[in-house]
Order: sequence, then C-alpha cells, then structure tokens
Amino acid sequence: MRVDYCSVALSQLRAPPPTAQPRTEGVPTSLELEGERLLPTARFWSSFYREFEMAPETFNYFTHEEVFSRLVEKRPNERVRLSVERREGKPPRLLAVSNPHHPLLGYAAAVDLIREHGGTDISYDEGVVTSWHTPRSGELPFQIGPDQFANRYTMESPVDGLGDPRLFLALLRQICTNGAVAYTLAFRSDLRVGQDVEHTVRRALAQFDHGQGFAALRQRFESAQTSWASVNEALKLRKVLTGVPDKTDGLVARLDRTAGDVRGLYGLANLDTLSVKRQRVLPTQCRVYDLLNFASEVATHHAPMSHRRRLQAYIGSMVASEYDLEGTAGKVPEFADLFAGVN
Repeated sequence: MRVDYCSVALSQLRAPPPTAQPRTEGVPTSLELEGERLLPTARFWSSFYREFEMAPETFNYFTHEEVFSRLVEKRPNERVRLSVERREGKPPRLLAVSNPHHPLLGYAAAVDLIREHGGTDISYDEGVVTSWHTPRSGELPFQIGPDQFANRYTMESPVDGLGDPRLFLALLRQICTNGAVAYTLAFRSDLRVGQDVEHTVRRALAQFDHGQGFAALRQRFESAQTSWASVNEALKLRKVLTGVPDKTDGLVARLDRTAGDVRGLYGLANLDTLSVKRQRVLPTQCRVYDLLNFASEVATHHAPMSHRRRLQAYIGSMVASEYDLEGTAGKVPEFADLFAGVN
C-alpha cells in the first residue's frame, strides 16, 4: 500500500457523465483524473466541502458537471493537491483534497518517524496512521484493583492533508494487552504544526507527557470498578457492537452474558421501551469497568480498523463524565478473564 500526492489544476478533476455512473446520495461515486477513475472516500468529500466552502446538499440541486464547471469558472487558476491511496489489486481511492502550499506529513515519512521513536502497533486506515507510544516519563506500571496497567498514548497522524496530528491518552491493561484509548476532548492534545510538520511531530514524540491527564484517567478506571453499569451504558455499547462486521459475530451475545439477564431481571422483552432517564437508574449485573474492558478488548483484538475508533470513542465518552451509577458497587470484583474471548 502507498499514498501518492500530486498537484493538479482543478479543471483536471472531472466527474464522469451521469450515464457512466449511478447517482448515490447526491455525490459522484467516482471522479476522473487524466483518464484514470478514482473512488472518492468520505474524507475526500469532507475536505472538498471545507476547501471550497460548500455543503453536501449542493449536489442535491446541481449536477456534478454543473458544480465542477462552476468551480473552474470562478477559480480558473486554482490548483489543488490530491492524495491517492493505491493498493495492489484494488481501484485507487481519493483520500483528500488540500491546498498545495499547506504543510503535509506524507505516509512514508510518518511511518519512519514513528519507528524512529519506538512507536508500536502501527496501523493505517483511510488516510490516517495510528500508533502507540510510551510517554516521556515511562510506562509507570500501576495496579487498579486486580489488574496491572501502564501509561500509554496514541497518535493519529493524517497523511492526506486533512487535519493535524492528535494525541490521545491511553492505558494498557497488561494481562491481555488491551489498549483503552480515551477518545474524547478531555484527554486529547492537538499538535499545532507550522511549515515543518516533521519537526513538530518529532518533538512531540520525544517530549510528550501528561502527568495530570494520566492521573485523571487512572482515577476514572478506579471509579469504574466500584460503579454498577446502568442499562443505559450497556445498551450504548451494544449499539456500537451491532455495527461491527461479521468477523466479530457473537460479541453482542457475549456482552449480554456479561451484563446478565437484564430483560429477565426487569421483566421486559425490549429494554429500548424504557426512557433514557429510567435506563440510567437501573443497574445491570456487571460493573462499568467490565464494559470498558469489553470495549477495549474488542477494539484491540477483534474489530477492524474502520470500527476501532467507535469503540474507543465509547470508552472516551464514558471516562470523561460521571457514570450513571457512580460509586454504587463498594467492593472491587475479582479478576474476570477475557470477556469476549472465543469459547
């Protein structure tokens, strides 16, 4: 896999005629550049609307040809930078459109930097390279109840020109190498890049630490062990798992076993009939800590890259606010092994 970059005149990027492709949700399903058919991704359209100050609804009222022709008419000398993902045996995909003068950290440079600074678990998905790192102060292993943890952080590095690198605090549960990432604003650090993106990223990887943030994250996990999970919190995770592809079949059923027979406990065939207010005060038969471990295990060992962010975002939203039933389970439970392990 590689990501190519090219600076082209806006007029060179064309939408095929309507007869050459179906109309899907108002946007072109493919674009042409010098005769080559490219498949636009969601990131491409996000960058396209931002770059040209447009809204997705534009394509509901004008054809693709009208939109692109009008752009060229208003900006005849406009040049744009395109990022194209190329994989052997698959059609090329358009990742993002950006200003050619905007600083960019390329895919190869990002991977080299990460490896240079000891990054692990390097992964890539639709224009973003994700990696795991140890903070400058070290992993500082510690125990929360029966489990051993270590401090980590993850870095998301856009390599297609859309957005700047971001750092997220994380904890590594060492018994089964589950990584719990706090994907939320409260535990996020944005890198403000200048003209030299490589220098900014290199400095961040060499210097980053956040003692207060790690202490706060640790406190939230400690509190999760002494808080019963509410029906609302379990249902939220259930909905996230429902969207995970077939390779993780059975996870919803395993989550239901972890939370206990909540339907039988409350005599309801469908918990969704309860109001959210009611769901928040009804406990399940597991703790919030169990839900966090379940989500982190699926994200680390089961879910494909395209779904990991949703699971980690669930963890982030949980630890960034008070749990529904905060502090209601006084005794820390004994260690329960892999909740989502294969039977």
